[in-house]
Amino acid sequence: MSGALGVEQRGTPVAELDVGELLDQVHEQGLVVLRGQALTPGSLTELAGRLGEPAAYPFAEPLAGFPYVVAVVKNPEDQSNFGGAWHTDTSYLPEPPGLTMLYAVEIPPIGGDTLFADMRTAYEALSPGLQRVLDGLIAHNSANMVHSGSGDYAAVAGQGVALKDSDSPTEADHPAVRVHPVTGRRALYLSLIHTECFDGMTREESLPLLSYLQAFAVRAERCTRLRWRPGTLAIWDNRSVQHYPLNDYPGQRREMHRIILRGEKPLGPA
Repeated sequence: MSGALGVEQRGTPVAELDVGELLDQVHEQGLVVLRGQALTPGSLTELAGRLGEPAAYPFAEPLAGFPYVVAVVKNPEDQSNFGGAWHTDTSYLPEPPGLTMLYAVEIPPIGGDTLFADMRTAYEALSPGLQRVLDGLIAHNSANMVHSGSGDYAAVAGQGVALKDSDSPTEADHPAVRVHPVTGRRALYLSLIHTECFDGMTREESLPLLSYLQAFAVRAERCTRLRWRPGTLAIWDNRSVQHYPLNDYPGQRREMHRIILRGEKPLGPA
């Protein structure tokens, strides 16, 4: 792992970790990577319950017997991968997940890394004038942009995940700048694949600003690249971090197990 955010730990089984300290690290660093773990869907679920409240992902079938564990698989014949664009998880829900846990089961020999970008330092690097504009904007987020066959980013749904129709709300309005409930830091809270427009503006009017902010936020100086190995567990804070799984391993298989933890309604600057 190398880059601008995150911390890596080796050698300590998750059962021996202090959960309070681990959560503090996730909130402060945005990303914590734990190497050399040996986790089953059951022990991954148990750890999730210690860290918070696991939540069901509305657009994928979980593993049998484990209602919160989604197998994220890319098979050798698949062309696209699940979540293959910059985003924060399910920002189209009224209460998006606070944390995501992703565990590496099978990794290709080369490729399959995940990029992470710090939305806090992205906001802080903007001009004061643009910060003031964004502080007052509401972003309209919609799952249809990915999970509708006619959506602009339908390919991001991938091919190796057992998808299902959602019975949850799939649209939500959230502040374009989110204040972290623990640290109080501000972060950009929008993405090209989930944010349709700003409140009171058309899609056509919103897209230039959305495109600029997305490109600005994920500049190299704000990113970390994580190279997975079997037994690697990553935990990241969706309130302040975006991620992007690279699709650079054609003809190879990759399997990850994912759990999202329930978050809260995003709040903007006072």
